[in-house]
Amino acid sequence: MVNRSAADLLHDARSRERAACIPEAVQLYEGAISTAERSGEKAILAEALRRLAVVVHHRNESARARDLCDRSYKLACALGNDVLAAEALNTMGGLALRTGAVEEARGYFLQALERGGQARELLARVEQNLGILANIRGQLVEAVRHYERAVENYRATN
Repeated sequence: MVNRSAADLLHDARSRERAACIPEAVQLYEGAISTAERSGEKAILAEALRRLAVVVHHRNESARARDLCDRSYKLACALGNDVLAAEALNTMGGLALRTGAVEEARGYFLQALERGGQARELLARVEQNLGILANIRGQLVEAVRHYERAVENYRATN
């Protein structure tokens, strides 16, 4: 990983994650984080922290995942980057949902929706997550509304 940019390491980490090569993805995300910290690339740092949070959560490291995601969120807020902040909030909602904290998850998703601005793909994912929550709670009409908005946002990205 010597002399590789944080962006390149992040790109490679995402590629390894998609290929289900999780140990390599973790190593590359950690490399991207270290490199971004040294180079001052705060937006890349925020994204790498969030993406690593998801991977370690799937490895049953929920506390570490929350810490990484919280760090990503705080960094995005300090940068004034609402989209990165909303991405972190959406991820924190997903982490909360997976641990059974339904109301906490809903709060994170609603905050993500507010901060997501015009990032249609992000808004689609958040609406989809809100639909899942409504479905879990037995609120089928509300779930369908969220799913419809998710589809609208996904279609708008094409």
